Amino acid sequence: MKIFDLTGKVAIITGGNGGLGLGIARGLASAGASVAIVGRNADKLKVATADLEAGGATVLAIQADVSLEDDVNRMVAETVGRFGRIDILFNNAAISWGIRPEEMTLEEWNMFLAIDLTSCFLTSKACYPEFVKAGGGKIINISSIVTKLGHPKLVQYAAAKGGMDHMTQSLARSWGPQNIQVNAVLPGLVDSEMMPVGPEGTRSPIIDYAISKSACERHGTPDDFAGISILLSSEASDFITGSVIVVDGGLSLAI
Repeated sequence: MKIFDLTGKVAIITGGNGGLGLGIARGLASAGASVAIVGRNADKLKVATADLEAGGATVLAIQADVSLEDDVNRMVAETVGRFGRIDILFNNAAISWGIRPEEMTLEEWNMFLAIDLTSCFLTSKACYPEFVKAGGGKIINISSIVTKLGHPKLVQYAAAKGGMDHMTQSLARSWGPQNIQVNAVLPGLVDSEMMPVGPEGTRSPIIDYAISKSACERHGTPDDFAGISILLSSEASDFITGSVIVVDGGLSLAI
């Protein structure tokens, strides 16, 4: 359907060299978009590029740390230099592991905020002029259901992602007149490098518990996010902005 067609559009996906980001890149490419995948690990970028190109995608791989403003500005310049425009930005890059708050150092706290939250501000700001030139744009921020539930060892992650949710709403208000829609997607349990689920019979009891409580009775996969990603990147979502959308298979309904 034409309303979902992304032919001629250019998307940047931070953290697009693996996991959920790679699933998003596959989805956008299948709808016709050219994709710039961004990550810090050069080897993962090579593997992800080969994966996408094998599926017929037009890909630009950019090695960058999106918590650094100079890297972000270079990311935008390289994308425009290759494709001539930017229409879509997915803020997906993040880090996460459990730390008790009373044991966390200020250095660790600042690192989490820089990579999981400040990067979202830097990339959105850097892409803004290109969106204006293109006559509009789409920003999709990948958050987490942790912001709705809380977790004793993820205070830093929940704070960063909660900030992302509210930044999403405020950016939607700020840039709506420029035809820029900004939305957030909140995944739940997704099998990826950040949150490996593992095969049945080997995973932790809490993973099996979460799967049993999910309305879909399964965990998510990166490919489960292709549909919502295409929707929020296409003209089909031109009247959707400032939304914080839970995509967790019904997990947060029960826990």
